[in-house]
Amino acid sequence: MADAIQIAQRKGNTNFTGTAAGNELNEQFVAQGLPPCTEMVRRGVAWSVMSVVAVAGLVVRPSGTAAFEIWNGYQVGGPSLIIDRLFWFNLVTITGVGNNFSGWAEVSAAKAAPAAGANVIVRGHSGKAYGGPVIAALGTSVTDSGWFPWATGGRMTVDAAVTPSGAAMADVYGRLIVPPQCSLGMHAVSPTTAGTFTQGASFYEQQITLE
Repeated sequence: MADAIQIAQRKGNTNFTGTAAGNELNEQFVAQGLPPCTEMVRRGVAWSVMSVVAVAGLVVRPSGTAAFEIWNGYQVGGPSLIIDRLFWFNLVTITGVGNNFSGWAEVSAAKAAPAAGANVIVRGHSGKAYGGPVIAALGTSVTDSGWFPWATGGRMTVDAAVTPSGAAMADVYGRLIVPPQCSLGMHAVSPTTAGTFTQGASFYEQQITLE
């Protein structure tokens, strides 16, 4: 039998008290109403950032250089960047080569801020302009804190080197968290360095306790 759990209900600018159902572990029974992520977007803490200039892929595992770096400029104890999605776009392909590629990412240790890149864009998910301290830059030096592949692009052979190829996306759902003063590093690994890529991420800025 379900036990009653007291909850606060927000209706506009007014709060009410209600009850919800839960089990013996205090796990609440939920029937979802709005789509996932709606509340984070409504609060204005959902953002996406991407590079608009392509960087050559690597033919080895990434290490001390990121093709794209997203640095959390909040002071220690401030909001973290909770990564929701990663994406890579294969801008220039290689004629006659099977253009499979993989997208790699890492969260670095605390580091100095990179010089702000001119060839990046940051956009909100509800039409708001970004005014926070996150800095994104291309071709930066980072600490190798452990790179891992997060996505793979489709394998295909193209007839022209200038034909844009596919994209790869990873639904991260918070499995990467960038603490204040740390960075998310991204890179692509491809069959040759002739393949070039733009890349980016969607994230939520949220004050959380990191243990």
